[in-house]
Order: sequence, then structure tokens, then C-alpha cells
Amino acid sequence: MVLKNYILNIIILVTTTICIAQNPIEKEGWTLTFNDEFNDTVLDKSKWQTSFYWGGRNYENDIVYYGLDQFEFSDSSLLIKAEKKELSPSIPYVSGLLDGNKSFKQKYGYFEIRSKNPTGTGFWPAFWLVSTEQWPPEIDVFEFYTSHPANWSTSLHWKNKQEKNKRQTKNYKIDANSSTDFQIYAIEWTPKKISWYYNNKKFRTIKKGVKSMIFPMHIIISNAVSEMKGMNLDDAIFPNYFEIDYVRAYQKK
Repeated sequence: MVLKNYILNIIILVTTTICIAQNPIEKEGWTLTFNDEFNDTVLDKSKWQTSFYWGGRNYENDIVYYGLDQFEFSDSSLLIKAEKKELSPSIPYVSGLLDGNKSFKQKYGYFEIRSKNPTGTGFWPAFWLVSTEQWPPEIDVFEFYTSHPANWSTSLHWKNKQEKNKRQTKNYKIDANSSTDFQIYAIEWTPKKISWYYNNKKFRTIKKGVKSMIFPMHIIISNAVSEMKGMNLDDAIFPNYFEIDYVRAYQKK
């Protein structure tokens, strides 16, 4: 038994070391400009507000309200809690979001999150960038509809030369269950293109519309409750959690 435990500890140590080595906080050629490792037991309110940048806590006709206290901490990660809690007949759910506009805005760079999605149907976790100057632009690093935990949705919103709002969305199937394991999602935004990364590997690049994205953007992390994409809320599990290990941003040196 002693030998078995020793071997198990060695395997855990090696696995942890490899994971850290593959994704250290410092990146060659990049300067860290913003991060939250969520190692404390309270939310850092110098970095985050719990409402949208315009002050709202829900969209018009939305079924979810983003509350002040929907956050828990465990094992050096943040959990955004979604609950079935009726605030009014039209708003039967409460969840949480983080908006970083008051502490951090950046034009171009590398933006990264390591996270694990809620389980089961009925949830719409997202990691996205948006400008406070106008909408669009918006970059959706990821959106998931959790009834399909391996389907990753990526989107770009911009204004064309005629000032019309344009959008390009593309979905990908990842090789893991985003609700049971932590995954790393990121984008690299340059003046000419945006590339999406999954577990440090590039898989999509878009150039269309990128030149019009001239405003600095900030980070939003949200855990919506939704019936989109055919998700059945009658089968949803509450409370449910969107777990974030860290979020980081970089600029080229």
C-alpha cells in the first residue's frame, strides 16, 4: 500500500508539473497586463464589477438576473453560481458575471481563460471582449450551450464601412467534455487578424472585419441560464457552477 501511494503521488506530481510547464503565467514574447488567479476567498472588486459595464444586471426580456453574491471559491478557483430563484414572474433565475471594464481595457493582445462549464442542459457560459466606446465590436472567445458540452461557439461582431452590424460565427467540436474537465481557451488579436486557441493550439483565424475593430476592449465572464439551442430548463440542475481557474491578458513585447 505504501509503494502504491508513493507511485500515485509521483504520477500526480509529474502530471501537475507538466501542466504548469505547458501553460506558465509568463509567456515568451509577451508581457502580462492583467490577470486574476482566483486564489483568494473573496472577489477582488478592484478588478471586477458584478454588473454589465453600463450598470445593468439583465437584458430586456431576459430570464436571468446577475446578482451581487453569486460567487464561491474552491481549490484556487472561482465558481459562478446559477440558481433557480424567482425575483419576478418573468425572471425566475439568478446567476453571476464578472465585468472588468473599470480596471482593464486593451487594444490587441492575447486573452486567455482556464475554465470548466456547468453540467447538464440549460446554461450558456461565455468568455468575451467588448468595447465601452460603442457596440460592436465584440469578440466571443467562447460560448457554450451546455446540452452540447463538446460544441464550442466562436463569434466576431463588427461594423462595416456602411456602419451596419456584421457577425461571423463558427462552431467547433472539441475533443473533451467541457463540463467535466478544465480547458484553456484564448484568442490572439492583432491589427489584421484574430486567432482562436484551444489548449494552446491554434485552430481558427479570421481577418474579415478585424481592421474595423479600433477600440480597446475589456473582459466579461458570464454564466447565463438559457433555453437557446433547444435547451430544456425543466431538466436543468440547480444550483450549478461555471468554474474559472484563472483569466489572463498579455501584450506583445
